Amino acid sequence: MRIMRKAALMMCAAFVALATIGCEKEPKPTPEPGPEPVEPAKPLVEGTFEVKVDDLTADSVTITITPSEEVDYFYACLASDTKKYLGGEDEVIVMDQLSQPNAEQLIFRGEQTLTFGGLIGHSHYRLLYFQYDSEKKCIFGDLHRSERITTPNGEEEFAIEVSDITGLSANVKITPNDTEMSYFWWIEEMEQYDEWFDNSDNLLIQNDFGFWQYYADLEGLNWKEVMGWDLTSGVTEDSSDSLYNLLMWDNEYMVYVYGLDADGNLTTQMTKKEFKTNPKPQAKDVTFDVAIESTEWDLAFNKFAISAKITPSDPEAKYYVTITNMSWYDWFFTSDNTGRSDEEYIQYQILLNASKQSWELLEYFRMQGETVYQPHESRNQYFSPNREYGVFVFGLDENGPTTPLKIYEFTTPDRPKQE
Repeated sequence: MRIMRKAALMMCAAFVALATIGCEKEPKPTPEPGPEPVEPAKPLVEGTFEVKVDDLTADSVTITITPSEEVDYFYACLASDTKKYLGGEDEVIVMDQLSQPNAEQLIFRGEQTLTFGGLIGHSHYRLLYFQYDSEKKCIFGDLHRSERITTPNGEEEFAIEVSDITGLSANVKITPNDTEMSYFWWIEEMEQYDEWFDNSDNLLIQNDFGFWQYYADLEGLNWKEVMGWDLTSGVTEDSSDSLYNLLMWDNEYMVYVYGLDADGNLTTQMTKKEFKTNPKPQAKDVTFDVAIESTEWDLAFNKFAISAKITPSDPEAKYYVTITNMSWYDWFFTSDNTGRSDEEYIQYQILLNASKQSWELLEYFRMQGETVYQPHESRNQYFSPNREYGVFVFGLDENGPTTPLKIYEFTTPDRPKQE
């Protein structure tokens, strides 16, 4: 069972912002920490630090940090480089760090060479460090952030093939090196990967875990149970349609996959495969005449059943039609909400709002020739009285819209008086 994720992504981003790998449990420094700060502390004088990356792999980094002689104790750990966390107030970050269960293990004296493991390939981190007041058990001076440390790509343990690409869908084949291993796969827009997740595999994985936790909390379930619904094993041959994601024409995507066991432990690095959907078809010279044929009150639903007659200028033209509340249209496609109101985006969102897979849209919800569209028959859709609606019509094939968008606005009558 795979559950809807696309719309939840923005909600989940806020949920997982503080769930950074950071300095909670991992990455952990492999050297044993220095002794507990029991010696009499030197008079505090603000010092300096020299930070040098000695070795960097997909899953670990070794850093030497050398404090000046003025520094007695200092705190150091590695954190995921996120704007949500590391871009916050220094006081909040320090308070969060020192409240972690393992905080005392991250207090050091003298030059230290620290190895942080459990990292994710193609991800961004920074070393956080500051001088520590061992008597007051708090920061002394400023919080420092190292330069961004980006891990190289990890070893790929999956082969990904993308085929039969159209403007609305693509087929995916995933072959793991270990066919017994469970794993998770998804398709993400490259623009969102770059902007929402800062081109970081680590943040993308955190978002997946955040979604499972969010959905579990919403439904009163255990997050591991929710995660288990999304895990698979063996060779996968599937379509983007199975993810409930209608792809958008002329857009860049990537398939990503990583090994994950039933307890939520990562067992591999992430493997990614980029692809681009087919471009939008060349526009056809087709226009549409729209007329409301009937508005009949349905006593069972206490709403109107609407019949709309659609007449294309080309009787062979295939097109998509729906009736939508104009208040939703006016609200959704504004700069205050999405920031996008271009016609292509509107057409895509109208198709996405149908919550149908691409083949269903083309097979069952696409019209041809003159048609009387009756959504109460095909979609069990009825309409409230005295409300503004729009009939939305545009040509459609497997690669996207083939004509401009036609919107025919109308207002339903008042509720009929009961006799």
